[in-house]
Amino acid sequence: MSQIVLLEIPGKLDSNTYEFWQSKVSVQRRNGIGRFLRLEDAYRSLFGEILVRTVIRQELGIPNQEIHFQKNKYGKPHLEGKENFSFNVSHSGKWVSLIYGTGRLGVDIEEIRPIDLTIAERFFSDEEYEDLMLRPEEARTDYFYEIWTLKEAYVKALGSGLSHPLTSFSVRKHPDGSARLSPDAGSYYFKTYDINSAYKFSACSSLDDLPDQFVLQDTQKLQQFWLNN
Repeated sequence: MSQIVLLEIPGKLDSNTYEFWQSKVSVQRRNGIGRFLRLEDAYRSLFGEILVRTVIRQELGIPNQEIHFQKNKYGKPHLEGKENFSFNVSHSGKWVSLIYGTGRLGVDIEEIRPIDLTIAERFFSDEEYEDLMLRPEEARTDYFYEIWTLKEAYVKALGSGLSHPLTSFSVRKHPDGSARLSPDAGSYYFKTYDINSAYKFSACSSLDDLPDQFVLQDTQKLQQFWLNN
């Protein structure tokens, strides 16, 4: 069964702790982190890889120095030498999320902010846009982010990036609360999880094994693991 982990990023790390975490990720990640202008962006990028490496060490028993990633032609990373292990990372605001397991997996988290909903005309299918406009006006922003995260999670599960236009498919919410793909492009399963009212968080899998709940991680527990293992 796939698993989902969420981590709330710290507000501020002291320099020693920051250097400790940076020493655990790849050179490429460290170089990328150094280009961020905002500290919170650097933290999200850093802890995204830390979460992945933690899970690989815990679940697969691979030493950190032997963990190497490759990317497909669209830029989606995968673990070198382990074709049966899939993962995907997303981050927004104070949160970093990770889904891992088997099959094709995607996850997307978005901080809910005021938005010009005409953007939906550009990125939603006609069916999705109609569904959005049928909602009461006060409920549309929340619904927009729910559909957006479901669509993003699906595209990320496919691993095809921007080559798969968001307008080429629909994710429809059904009366029972489930979300389904139209047109049917094979079996994909969706789930939206509650964090709080300020975020939308959705996952997609090619297997019917999405967990009912996510695991909440924190940086103190992470650091204890890395210090003790």
